[in-house]
Amino acid sequence: MTRKLTLAAGGVVAAASAVAVLWSQGPAVPATAASNVTTTTVSAAAGIGKNGVSAFPLAPRQADEQRVAAYWSPERLKQASSYVPSTKPSPSTKSTPSLVEVGPGDATPRAIGPRAAAPPAAASPSMVGKVFFKVGDREYWCSASAVHSARRNLVATAGHCAYALAQDKTVDNWVFIPGYHDGVAPSGIFVGHTLYMHEDFAGQGDFDRDYAFVTVHRGFTWQPYVENGRLKYRSVDVGRLEDKVGAFRFASGKPTGRPISVFGYPAGAHPDGSRPYTGQTVKSCDGTTEKKFVSAPTWQLEHGVRLPGCPFTAGASGGPWVIGYDAAKRTGYLTGITSLTWNLSGGGRLDAVSTPYFNQLTQRVYTQASKQGTG
Repeated sequence: MTRKLTLAAGGVVAAASAVAVLWSQGPAVPATAASNVTTTTVSAAAGIGKNGVSAFPLAPRQADEQRVAAYWSPERLKQASSYVPSTKPSPSTKSTPSLVEVGPGDATPRAIGPRAAAPPAAASPSMVGKVFFKVGDREYWCSASAVHSARRNLVATAGHCAYALAQDKTVDNWVFIPGYHDGVAPSGIFVGHTLYMHEDFAGQGDFDRDYAFVTVHRGFTWQPYVENGRLKYRSVDVGRLEDKVGAFRFASGKPTGRPISVFGYPAGAHPDGSRPYTGQTVKSCDGTTEKKFVSAPTWQLEHGVRLPGCPFTAGASGGPWVIGYDAAKRTGYLTGITSLTWNLSGGGRLDAVSTPYFNQLTQRVYTQASKQGTG
């Protein structure tokens, strides 16, 4: 199935020529939202809905989807820096020494020269990937994963990877690239349709609710063709997300103090300035979570689940926390997402990550999101 979306000459030519290299191996991908976004195709009203679940349209119409898809050139993707959260000013929040409050995302793109794309690790789950989006005039990325739903179109990530607290609005031009590695999108690009989250994250900046579920359109890849002697690109349908890459199963209310596997695309610097990660391939941390909940008043976090010994940095936000992960079958149960990084030792390296505890409120958001069809 071929959709009517083309990239032609003018300002897009340079981007299109790079697309040919990137997309010959598979697709790649965010940006400025157009005004007057309609909500007629969204089952839940924008903003606060029933049972404390907020639903925000991202790109619900076909025209919105096409505009988002056309925005993301490979150059923009390479320049996107890892996104770090911002809190709303609040007199009730206080800093905690163990929490690393990273500043604005690194605006300096790292030079990435031409090179052959290395395949992802054999054990890397195909449903883990990057989300790209825009906040203000800058592009960012986070980590995310496909999670099972009857509509086979659902992505789980961190709330701050879809809703910008400082701007008090959704991010722009949100897309998910499962299996992303080294600038290659082997399974297609999936444009965000509607964002579902708990009302307390958008309304209060409560990191106990720093999770989001995003429904996505059918994915696409770019196909080059020549028309009147000019190279152009059209989007070619690759199907529904879960049909393409599989998905983790959702789980909530699980006990703490149990083995977990955490995946993500860390890339930011440690406090000492070192950068052990590039953000170009998925990384994992395995360990046992602490039994007691952790708190971080600055972020209004009271029931965090922490994994010590994981040195992930910015860029890993939104990555899945999976119990019972089977590397051979690439299956498991999603019980959290990376929300915050910690410096427990007080040294120059981050050494722990945490997720909000997935409880009945999380289940409520997931259940509502899983009902929405997107074509």
